[in-house]
Amino acid sequence: LTHCEHHRGRVQTSSPEGHPVVGVYVPQCDDHGQYIPLQCHGSTGHCWCVDNTGQERPGTRTAPGTPSVDCDKPGERVSFLRCWCLFLNL
Repeated sequence: LTHCEHHRGRVQTSSPEGHPVVGVYVPQCDDHGQYIPLQCHGSTGHCWCVDNTGQERPGTRTAPGTPSVDCDKPGERVSFLRCWCLFLNL
């Protein structure tokens, strides 16, 4: 397993019964098991960019309802709709 897949699996089975805990951030991995550059917390709506180790890139976190940072160009913002489309893999 990659670091992202291991992290995701550990979070998804963090309750004593082996079920996901509601409200916990679950990292999003791509088809190759790498962290998707734009991560969003499903419960809070916050989004941020991560590096290839899953660490948050400083200055990229955005509040719910605000445009997200373009992770390829951290100084630029993208639409909130694009953030959710990426998060939902639409």
